[in-house]
This record gives sequence, structure tokens and C-alpha cells, in this order.
Amino acid sequence: MASTRSLYFTGPRQVAVHEEPLRDPGPGEVLLEAVTSGISAGTELNVFRGLAPQWRQHMDPATRLFLPDGPSDWSWPQRYGYAMVGRASAVGSDVTTLKPGDLAFAYAPHGDHAVVAERTLVPLPGLDDAEIGIFYANLNTAYNGVLDANLPLGSDVVVMGLGVIGQIVVRLLKRGGARTIIGVDAIEPRRARAREGGADHVLHPGRDKVAETVRGLTGGRGADAVIEVSGAAPALNEAIRTTGYNGLVVVMSWYGGSFETLSLSGEFHHNRPRIVSSQVGQVNPFLGPLWSTQRRGSIAREFLAALSPDLKGFISHRVPLAEADRGYALLDQGSPDVMQVLIDYSA
Repeated sequence: MASTRSLYFTGPRQVAVHEEPLRDPGPGEVLLEAVTSGISAGTELNVFRGLAPQWRQHMDPATRLFLPDGPSDWSWPQRYGYAMVGRASAVGSDVTTLKPGDLAFAYAPHGDHAVVAERTLVPLPGLDDAEIGIFYANLNTAYNGVLDANLPLGSDVVVMGLGVIGQIVVRLLKRGGARTIIGVDAIEPRRARAREGGADHVLHPGRDKVAETVRGLTGGRGADAVIEVSGAAPALNEAIRTTGYNGLVVVMSWYGGSFETLSLSGEFHHNRPRIVSSQVGQVNPFLGPLWSTQRRGSIAREFLAALSPDLKGFISHRVPLAEADRGYALLDQGSPDVMQVLIDYSA
């Protein structure tokens, strides 16, 4: 029987690569041979650190509440990952959109291979660089946040956190006609990249008074919207302070920390900001029935080509599967030179 290597989280901040049997694709399934996969610096890092609620609770599908009683949704060891690009090496019966050798994106965990349903794959015909394909997931997330903001032409927008998602948000806002784009991040190279991508101003959260400076740049109003992508709990408090009266805070982060810094007694109470959670599973319902995750995904696929030079530049590190623990450590340590870490299966 054929075998494959798969990456597992075996405990908080612990990973291992296991060899295991590889099954053939069934009807409607495709066997992908991985070319590369991307490690997420947001959601996946929370899972890697053991901070995701699924490690301790289970989500009741009927009420959508996370409940502490009963078995948790996840247990160690656990496979994870959701940004793989590979080539079809075998296809099951009834598969019509891919043939052996075709390149495709899959929301599949890290490993040499993945057997996935054809309907969940995103074919990547004409994509010359497989590494660009891993950004399909990032583009969906970033684009979803911009859709949730539902910004009118001429808006003044702040983007907090200028990692990969924040960088893409800046570029989409520029395309969407934002009047003023203000990026916030403590890492200077990221601020420089945001300027290159269309940010009009960039601020350091520890050195610059963000809320006060934004009001100075917007005639005293404050931001129409703050898109919070940093994942840092104190940033949510500053986002509330930075948005103007009845403004919008779009929370794209999946927070893993605590909120001792959050204050709901000052600006939150008196300035009436609206806080929206942007989760990539659905699109903004206020866009109406013409919009769907499928439509959003099709447009995100178009952005792969349009933004490919910038996306390629976000890749800072590549590691082989056998050294994946080194890739996670780079992200976990928050090194300033780290942006996007890839697992390279050709190594």
C-alpha cells in the first residue's frame, strides 16, 4: 500500500510528522500531491499554541454556543492547515474539472498528499507559480473583511495589523476607492510594504497616539471604519477609540489572548461604535442574495493574478515538511522579518 507523510499537532506548540497509509480517491474525489502549503500566522498559530476554544470546548451545532461540558471538538494529536496547492495525481470516477497533472488549491491539512472532494477544490489553470496559489485563502479572508465593512466611496479607513491579511486589505481598499488609508503596525518593514501597497499614512501603535493622530488626519471625525487584523487584544480597544461617532470596527482577528486592556466605559459607550465580526464562512448578509461565498471565491481567484507580484514578495521563509517545527517557531516568536512561511514539498 502507498504511504504518505502527514503533519500533526501533538500538543501545545508541538508538531510531528507521521508516515501513514495513503488511500486511493473514491468517486468524486481527487488525490493531490502537495507542491506547497502555507502556515497561517493568525488562526493556525492560535491552534498551534493551544489557544483555540475547540481544544477545551465543543460547539453545539443547534445553538452555535461553545459549551464546556462534554468532550471537546479537538484532541491531540490533530491534523491542521487550510492552504495547500498541489497537482492531481489521480482522480476518482465522476471527476470532471481536473485531470492528472492539473494544479489546484485545497483547504487541506499539511502533508505530502490530500484526498479531497472535487467540489471543494479550486482549479488553478494558467497559474505559473504554485506558491502564489496558497494566498487564495488569505484573499478570501481579506476580501470578506472589506465586504463586511461595506464602505462608501471616499471613506477614511484604518487597518490595524499589517501582516499578510492586513497587507492584502490595504491593497483591496486602494482598489475600492478609499479616500484615506492608514496602516498601523509596530514592525517598520511592514509599514513600508503598506505604503507601497497604497497606505497614505502608517503609524506605530506604541510610539504614535493612533486615535488622536487619526482624528488629526480626518478633520476631527475619526475613521469611518477600523479593520482590526492584528490579533492583539489591546488593538481592539484602540480600534474602538479610533473609529468616529457611530463608526464601524470590523474584527477579522481570532483572538487568543485576554482582554484586561478592554474598556467599554469611555469611547465605546459615548461614541456608539458598531463592532462586526468578520468570519470567512459567510458573506455580509446586507449585500443581499446576489452575493455568496462562491461569488466571493471567484473574485478572490481573479485577485491572485492581479496581486501576484505583491503576494510573491510576502513569502519570507520556506521549510521542508520534516522541519515544519522550525516554520511554526519563526511565526510563534514574532520575528520582524517573518511574513509568510511556506512548507516546500520539493525540498
